[in-house]
Formats: sequence, C-alpha cells, structure tokens
Amino acid sequence: MHDPDLAEKSAETPAGRALVARVRAELRRAGFVDAPASDIEGGLTVRHEADRGVVVCWTTAAEVIVKNRAAHHQVRAAVNLALMAILTGVGYTAAADHATGEVIVTGGPDTGDGAPGRRRPTGVDAGA
Repeated sequence: MHDPDLAEKSAETPAGRALVARVRAELRRAGFVDAPASDIEGGLTVRHEADRGVVVCWTTAAEVIVKNRAAHHQVRAAVNLALMAILTGVGYTAAADHATGEVIVTGGPDTGDGAPGRRRPTGVDAGA
C-alpha cells in the first residue's frame, strides 16, 4: 500500500534527493520541463516514493483528456516511450507501470545504491 507520508520523508534522504535531482536534470537536458502542474494544466512531474523509486508522470490538460481520451492515451504512450528511451539510454534502470501510466526509475548512473541498473520495481514492465 502506498504511504504518502513515508514517500515524502524518503525524498528528504540524501540518496532520494540525489536521484530525483539527477533524473530531473537529465529530462531537462532532453527538453522536458518538470514543474508541479495542476490537474487542469497537466505536464511532467518527478517525485520520489519510498516503495517505488523516482516516479515520472506526464499528463495532458484535463480539458484535452475529457474531449478525446483515445488521443490522450496515444500521446501518453508516445511520451512514456520517449521518457524510457532518454532515461535508459543514459544508464538509468526505468520501467513502465502500465497500470498508472508512470515511468519508475530505481537506479542508474552514480546512484550510489550499490546496484545501479540492476533493481527492477515489482509489478511493472521494463519494456515500455
């Protein structure tokens, strides 16, 4: 079960902050902007959850989703594929969580977790 309080605290650990910062920097280099977005505006968000890792989520504006759900799912799939290609291309361990539409990063270059690129989150598919 997801515990929001635990996830928030874990992002305050040095390792959690460092991994989030590296993922954000890599996505910025690729042209993505990570900014807390409202449900109405949509956008890319990057956060850390203790039980999952770094969670990267892209959503469209609520107005677009309501008007054309099929197109939203196609675009989200394309963006998630791009996120996976960017992150795995530079050495991060990332997997697509098809149930939530998120990309989960659990390790990668210079993570200092002792097993960069080796841990796969449970319940998700590494093949976007």
